[in-house]
Amino acid sequence: MTRPTDGATAVHDRFDQIEALLLRYPEIAETELADLKRWFTKEASAFEVASLSSKDELRQQYRAFRAEHIDRLGAVELAAIILGGIFSLGAIVFLALGG
Repeated sequence: MTRPTDGATAVHDRFDQIEALLLRYPEIAETELADLKRWFTKEASAFEVASLSSKDELRQQYRAFRAEHIDRLGAVELAAIILGGIFSLGAIVFLALGG
């Protein structure tokens, strides 16, 4: 039997590495946290994320990590939402007054 040389092994190793980090979360170093964030936001496929989230032994850490680092709205997103709301409200008032 031959091993694939197309990077499949590297992808599998990376998945295992991320799984091990997530299992130790939140007791991980800042560099490890940055690695987790990068993997979830830039590297992981939907299938890989679903695979991790479905593992019973990772469920608590996965939910905590997602809530604290992935699903939170940052300052830029909040500012965009607020400004969008202000502009929308301004447009509605302007049109309602016969603008």
